Amino acid sequence: MMAATVAVACVLSLLAISRRRAGAGLGVIICSMLLWPEDFRIPLGIVQMSVPRFVAATMIIKFILDGKLDLQRFNKVDVLVITIWLWTVLATVLAGAEFGKISEMIGRGLDTVLLYFVARFALWDRDQVLALIPWLVVTAIVMGIVGIYETLGFSSPYRWLMNFGVYEAARLGLVRAIGSTSHAIQFGLSMMLIMSLLWSVRGYSRFKFFHTISILAALLAALSSMSSGPWLAVLLVIALQVYFYKPHLIRPSLILGLIAIIALEIASNRHFYELIDRLALDSQTAWYRTRLLEVAFQQWRDYWLIGVGSNMPHHWADMIDYRNHVDVVNYFILMALYGGVPALAMFIAAHALAIKWTVAAWKQSGDEAQRKLLFGLASTLVALDFASMSVSLFGPPLLLSSLLLGSLVAVTAWPMGSTIELPQASERENMVSLQENGPLRGHRYVE
Repeated sequence: MMAATVAVACVLSLLAISRRRAGAGLGVIICSMLLWPEDFRIPLGIVQMSVPRFVAATMIIKFILDGKLDLQRFNKVDVLVITIWLWTVLATVLAGAEFGKISEMIGRGLDTVLLYFVARFALWDRDQVLALIPWLVVTAIVMGIVGIYETLGFSSPYRWLMNFGVYEAARLGLVRAIGSTSHAIQFGLSMMLIMSLLWSVRGYSRFKFFHTISILAALLAALSSMSSGPWLAVLLVIALQVYFYKPHLIRPSLILGLIAIIALEIASNRHFYELIDRLALDSQTAWYRTRLLEVAFQQWRDYWLIGVGSNMPHHWADMIDYRNHVDVVNYFILMALYGGVPALAMFIAAHALAIKWTVAAWKQSGDEAQRKLLFGLASTLVALDFASMSVSLFGPPLLLSSLLLGSLVAVTAWPMGSTIELPQASERENMVSLQENGPLRGHRYVE
């Protein structure tokens, strides 16, 4: 499929860079992640380029040639995203990893850095969001049909293309749909993210009926994966929307949650996090995840500084359930194995900063559509991080997670567009603080 993948990459790259609005080019990248299998690679030197990586690279080159990057001021999250990549590659080299592992780390960095900066530079105003929406709608409807078709027990439209064998064991009498991805969990997480992006941009949609249909299609596709992680992430995204209308309940809810955790830890003969077993579709796989977390804490010396390189800690398997290898189904642990505690700390810091800036921008914005966008993207990031405690990110979910972070940072920088109205005197001090230290830095005020 090499020739076909090269042809698809070239066609979609031309389509992306020829769009009048960068938001449409970003939409083409999202389509390329799911409508064509992301697993297919094009070897270019020491890296393997997937179609979305290729399209994203052409978009970045276009931004440079157009001089758009000169208009952007790098912020702390930008620096963290780049540093995580460079440190992970360096740590892998220092750990004495094989060339194949180093190449893999370079490729994962391209997935994170390229997609983050394409979203960061593309979504500079509302018009770019408007241009993005049709591509999200198309992706959601097509993959929704694919997911429903698969889970009802029919053969996948991608079966002949990907040449995979039998499906995994059914759950609840239904087949676990995988779409164009390599695993049902990855498909479910991808469609959860597409659903959440569509929900977040609803305030800008011009065709409400088709927009609603696409959200429902993405939701059904996520559910068709029959995977606990995507299901819980979907439920959490939906539940968090209540706080958009009742933001004053966020702090009390966090306090009550902390009290509940302490109470459960004291009252139960099990740790509070083991109760997730009762929420999963398969309690056995949930048990494995909680035990993996405990072993990772116990064995911190195995990876704490520079990760493990090529030597994945398969000896952990004897401490978990005596299988012959360890399945790292926790993205936070995987980050630590790739780049040690420094990589994990930078990853958490990038997400925390993005949420902090979102809160500040949400409070300052008087635009209802933008407030919906900010809240939707932030709640999606929270839900994804929650799901990442039980699944590692590869393929489309990894790309979409970086795109989500870049989109969130981009939107925090335009509370009223590329320029903002001068606030009242009583609010001016807070706004100046945001300009100098928060998401509004680099923007000017107009009288």
